[in-house]
Amino acid sequence: MRISGIKFRETLLSQMKDYLDGRITKEEYYNQAEPFYTEYANTYKNPLFHKCFMDKVPDACLLYIDEPGLTPEIKESRFHEALQEAYVALQKL
Repeated sequence: MRISGIKFRETLLSQMKDYLDGRITKEEYYNQAEPFYTEYANTYKNPLFHKCFMDKVPDACLLYIDEPGLTPEIKESRFHEALQEAYVALQKL
């Protein structure tokens, strides 16, 4: 599949929105976003967008999906909050 930079940005934001609106779980979001970003990040030439995404989203996935220790409710709440912040910031870039 060939993808343009604008389509890359739109797809990443759409994946985030799907999670934020409750259409997919945080695990489904991760399973979509991680391989998509890995495969197509080089199509979008906006270093600020990439920096913002990489500063916020991977840590949220690691802390609130993979790491043990928090209750499922706290993980969900904190992941939602982190992804909401990232979504708002990325929309501006």
